[in-house]
Amino acid sequence: MDQPDAVVIGAGTVGLSCACALAEAGLRILVLERHRPGAGASWANAGWVVPSHSVPLAEPGVVRRGLRWLVHPESPVYVPLRADRFLWSWLWRFLRSSTNSHVRRALPLLVRLQLRSFKLYERLAVEEPDFGWCQAGSFTVFADRRQLEEACEEVRWLRQEGIRAEVLDAHGVREREPLLRGDLVGGVYFPGDAHLDPAALVEVLARRAARLGVEVRTGQAARLRRRGRMVLVQADAAELQPPAVVVAAGAWSGLLLRQAGFSLPLVPAKGYSVTVTDAQLPSSPLMLSEARVAVTPLPGGRLRLAGTLELGVWSLRPNPRRVAAIRRAAARYLTVGPEGGEVWAGLRPCTPDGLPAVGRPSVADNLVVATGHGTFGISLAAVTGELVAGAVVGPAPEDLLPLSPDRFT
Repeated sequence: MDQPDAVVIGAGTVGLSCACALAEAGLRILVLERHRPGAGASWANAGWVVPSHSVPLAEPGVVRRGLRWLVHPESPVYVPLRADRFLWSWLWRFLRSSTNSHVRRALPLLVRLQLRSFKLYERLAVEEPDFGWCQAGSFTVFADRRQLEEACEEVRWLRQEGIRAEVLDAHGVREREPLLRGDLVGGVYFPGDAHLDPAALVEVLARRAARLGVEVRTGQAARLRRRGRMVLVQADAAELQPPAVVVAAGAWSGLLLRQAGFSLPLVPAKGYSVTVTDAQLPSSPLMLSEARVAVTPLPGGRLRLAGTLELGVWSLRPNPRRVAAIRRAAARYLTVGPEGGEVWAGLRPCTPDGLPAVGRPSVADNLVVATGHGTFGISLAAVTGELVAGAVVGPAPEDLLPLSPDRFT
């Protein structure tokens, strides 16, 4: 491909979804990926597509738990004490965004985007049924009565946006899911949720992209530079100036955007998963609420435990204390033992207000941003592709305005 119509940097679920949507719009697309497709946060995460979980990461519960929660090395959200100035600045913005008013503004938008993504995945599953798409709902369970009461308030908000929810007491929890321990105080079942196998989704999207004529080059450490109002892409000893440059490089997007003269407050949040084989599987995915651990049944008798956010950490080496915390959380809620299994860690890109950054920043004419999805990466990947295609070929969707990368400037 001599001169593509658009270069997409990043071949995770978001980048490949953008590439496929742009190719379906009739554009010639080149994707640059420094490793293999899906090698980052896309590969072994929880795989949830859950309109019910549309409360942004920046929410008042984090503030109520206090900074002591953030610096405890085994807590669901952890900030290393060696955090640099950029991370502390990010945390200040995050805490300022963690308000009820922010949640009430963000939640309807996230629900709408997640429902659209859900429909796009349903459509994809008809054409490509090999990525474990399963509409079994999701079940959030509680060991602490106060947190259950707080969740019931969120349920009222979600119901106003059309999300179905069934609140269950301790007996109802055990009756719905026998793998749960009997000392839990209650739970909320959301029948409109789904889950999938994220690694299989990456493979399906890569095959789909190839059929659409997308060229994917791996082992490509792309660099950006500005020339006036245009962004140029340097890769493989060549320099390209396409009409559109889509930065969908996950946690590394912020570093790339700085090369193009654009600053985005983006930090990596390392998440972990443990995948056990030949396991007893729950009937639907479970959220172990207080521990913020997601339990996902996957094809082939696999059980995945995913959770924790380690903010501002670039190393992919698993922290044994974080992995042990996930296993202990599972043992606290489940009757099945979470021993053994494959341990994985990946970096999620997080913005301080918990919303993704999608759209055209004002600094350049051909730059498009598609990152900052945090824990919503799989859930919002499909709709992000649609939004990016709208931003490139027009008309730009109205939903892009609150996601504008310029909102932080």
